[in-house]
Amino acid sequence: MADLGEGVGLSEPATRRRVTRLRKDGFITADVSMIDLARVGITVITAIRFAKESRATYDAFKQEIARTTEIAQGYTVTGDEDFILIGHFPDMVSYDDWINARILTNAAMSRSITHVVYRRVKFDTAIPT
Repeated sequence: MADLGEGVGLSEPATRRRVTRLRKDGFITADVSMIDLARVGITVITAIRFAKESRATYDAFKQEIARTTEIAQGYTVTGDEDFILIGHFPDMVSYDDWINARILTNAAMSRSITHVVYRRVKFDTAIPT
């Protein structure tokens, strides 16, 4: 808190009060530790396109993704694709098993495109000010 306070021109107690208020008001939703993902497996980015779009189809898929521990991030997006998923798997065999069981068996989907991340060029969680 002292380093943060110094960066924003507040005392440590004032910084602690401000951070507590930001948590209470829902601006800060979690405090996390970042790990080196390359040490624990592979990262994949999968774009999903639905053939049969409906609210029920989307809601069911969103619920499925929310329950899927391998998927760290899921986004509904504009453009040609309907969803972008970012997942972490121990290896390609695990990813292949997952996509075969959870994605390719879904009759509402028309296409999935997978990108395997081989090097992270930039990753930042900070919000620009």
